[in-house]
Amino acid sequence: MVKVALTSGTASQFTDGKTEVNVTAQNVRQMVAALEGKFPGLGTEIQQSMSVAIDGVILPDPFLETVNEDSEIFILPKIGGG
Repeated sequence: MVKVALTSGTASQFTDGKTEVNVTAQNVRQMVAALEGKFPGLGTEIQQSMSVAIDGVILPDPFLETVNEDSEIFILPKIGGG
């Protein structure tokens, strides 16, 4: 199981306020699918408007990145810039 940390806004919208959830996954794609299965709409929201940070690094294209029970995983709003 991997532990995923969510922002309070995302948590209140999809997980009834839970800011940490556990899912079974070996990579980010599986993690997003597992989150979608537990909390319908959350996986789609992550794909469309959220960023994934693993062990303190925000990844631009994280879906094949490996995750494990020791990984620190955060789901964050995308940061715009220009």
